[in-house]
Amino acid sequence: MIDKEESAREKHIHDLIIKNDDIKKDMLSLLNLEADLTKLELIHEDKYINGIYADFTLVYNDAIRAIIECKAGDIGVTDYVRGIGQVLQYEYFYENNISPKGWKYYELFNSILLIPSSAFKNNSFNIGKFKYPDSTLIFEINESSNVIRKISSKEIQELSTINEDSLTSISQYYVRDNRFFEIYALLKYVSLLKLKGAKRINRQEVEQKLKQTEAINNGNWRNAWITASSLRLVDSNNLPVSAAFRMIDLEYEDFLILIYKSYIKPYVDLLIDYFEESPHNLNKSLPEINYDIRIKFSNRDVLFLTQSGTRYLS
Repeated sequence: MIDKEESAREKHIHDLIIKNDDIKKDMLSLLNLEADLTKLELIHEDKYINGIYADFTLVYNDAIRAIIECKAGDIGVTDYVRGIGQVLQYEYFYENNISPKGWKYYELFNSILLIPSSAFKNNSFNIGKFKYPDSTLIFEINESSNVIRKISSKEIQELSTINEDSLTSISQYYVRDNRFFEIYALLKYVSLLKLKGAKRINRQEVEQKLKQTEAINNGNWRNAWITASSLRLVDSNNLPVSAAFRMIDLEYEDFLILIYKSYIKPYVDLLIDYFEESPHNLNKSLPEINYDIRIKFSNRDVLFLTQSGTRYLS
């Protein structure tokens, strides 16, 4: 049984999807569909056979493209496994063309397990160490920025390698060596291009334009692209996602606060605490800092921080 408190937390995720058009548009984009809400019907608490209720059936152009199962951020492993079982049933519905309302299915179908970002920090289990149905995509909603992203098979593979004896994780977000004004400037520029009608953006052309700013570290725009893509602030066509427009409307200081709260807080807090421990730590080399951080985690590497020597830490 799901208790009332957990049900309320899950309902918050449901309400966010129902009420936030940016999330709907970005979900369509992740499914390689045109972000046209007039073609979308999102059926909430949709009843199928055997008394099974799907949290959402995503109907686009009068056909089912996906069936979605939502989970709260602090679920336990048992309920997470139950969620995997539910998306397996959704795959079965597709394979056997089961739709009590008579909808047809797209030839390309996905069952979706949708989880909030807090699922990574609130739970002791590792989402990379489960078997998922072939059709299943894992979507994550960041609860601070409201950006929805697909957790790639590469990320799942990375998480699956985490072993308590050798590797730990404090954040699921991969960030290259960037100054965040670079991300802000990049999003501002590509948002302008999208408003002017761009359907696809060439990264190298944008890099050459941004180099004309003669900003500090001016050869680093490639990394800005990689970070923006990793955080899913741009889509597969290198266009800004819907939520990115809201983010770049913020003053730069507020943008930084949102980035901190949404993505880099665990890394930043760890480093600030480390440097506040002793003024001598400020003068240490990167290999020494890397070693000290590993000692804090029982001589384990920290995913995306101390891995690969000082590559990430730099």
